[in-house]
Amino acid sequence: MSFERPRRWRIRLVRSIIFSTKVFAVTTLIFLNFSSLSAQSGSSIYELPAGTRIKVRMDTEINSKVNRVNDTFIVRVIEPVFNRGVEMIPRGALIDGRILRGSAAAYGGYDGVLEVDLVRLRLNRKDVIEIDASPVKRFEAPSRTLFKVATIGGLTAVGALFGSAVNSRSGMMVGAGIGGASGSVIAFGRKGSDVKVKTNEEFEIVLKKEAVLPVKEF
Repeated sequence: MSFERPRRWRIRLVRSIIFSTKVFAVTTLIFLNFSSLSAQSGSSIYELPAGTRIKVRMDTEINSKVNRVNDTFIVRVIEPVFNRGVEMIPRGALIDGRILRGSAAAYGGYDGVLEVDLVRLRLNRKDVIEIDASPVKRFEAPSRTLFKVATIGGLTAVGALFGSAVNSRSGMMVGAGIGGASGSVIAFGRKGSDVKVKTNEEFEIVLKKEAVLPVKEF
């Protein structure tokens, strides 16, 4: 009898150790699986990933004729931005922009240049977040292709008409050549067009890097 009790005690101890080991193993497995799922789905709903698009409206006009590097401007968010069903950026939030490159149009047909980036998101007076974003579509000057084609083509036809007056094929060809050359000089000798983004003009911007927003208090 004296040996039976220690034996039973040892059996209970072994069973207890085995049970505790199983519980620890299962708990560890659940934790690792949860961590893996969290890593795959993103660390936080308050982290907007790179590639997020935001629709905005220009608050004040910018123009390659007058704006230069480091000039600033403001745009307003016109559609709220959601992440996993939670509103991250409300409509009406302000975003500060900066001119990266600005140069006016020049003679010789050179159009103006206007390159910008968006650097700061202002959710309200207190919450200001640094961001790195740019317009989805590059700002460009209005196309002048139609004017160039019309000018060159028109003067080529006029030159050919005058050349045909001498009643010879060579005269017609020479006239067309002179007219075409004159048209090219006029078209390319004109001043290019400036790039302009007008007040209230709408466009999209895209985050180039992830942006971490402040946690909301509910």
